[in-house]
Amino acid sequence: MWNQFLAALILCASNVCIHALGTYANFLLVLRALKRRSLVTPISALWIMLRLVLILLFLHALEAAVWAQFYVSRHCFPDSETAYYYSLVTYTTLGQGDVVLPRAWRITGACEAMIGVLLFGWSTAALVAFIHYVRDARVRKYVSTATEKAPSESN
Repeated sequence: MWNQFLAALILCASNVCIHALGTYANFLLVLRALKRRSLVTPISALWIMLRLVLILLFLHALEAAVWAQFYVSRHCFPDSETAYYYSLVTYTTLGQGDVVLPRAWRITGACEAMIGVLLFGWSTAALVAFIHYVRDARVRKYVSTATEKAPSESN
């Protein structure tokens, strides 16, 4: 049992590292794209959001692939396609149940589901942060424009 927990801990740590580095790089790309625009229009925000989501999806697929490769290396499934299928179903917490891990590794499957939930939550928070940033930038631009156009009051 302890070898399952150790393996799961290492796999979870690798997923967190992948997600942290990938999310950081993703935000650098987003900030660079936002700085090039004086005003974020709905179309430009949609385009940036699409890139953000696609990169996050790639990160999640990569993280599930790490688990799948572990299952392949431990000969948990008859082929790699089954390992990848199981990993994606488990990582996303869909849990079909049509493919299951051997008894010797079943705790790792539960740990994969736990880290999947956490990392999807992280991605959701990143998307919300982006939407909040864009909304605040539009409000700041609106307020600064309104302030510049308002006549100054002097007594």
